[in-house]
Amino acid sequence: MNTSYLQYSKFILLKVSFDVVLFEKEFRKCLRLLLTHEIRELKRWCRATFPKRFRGIMGRCFRYFWRNRAAAGASPKTIA
Repeated sequence: MNTSYLQYSKFILLKVSFDVVLFEKEFRKCLRLLLTHEIRELKRWCRATFPKRFRGIMGRCFRYFWRNRAAAGASPKTIA
């Protein structure tokens, strides 16, 4: 059986949704493992699947992820 990281991430998030702290930990792991297009799909799925109590966690994680991904792609400035 071949399962994508996206499908695996959805499975794990459903299993840990009983605990908010564990959900955030696993959600951050998912963001590190997935490709950009998969992250967009995960975002749509999460908004449709989870109640409002997870929205704050998801928003915080997505903001942190996109901010850090943009910073990692930027080249460091050299000091003359």
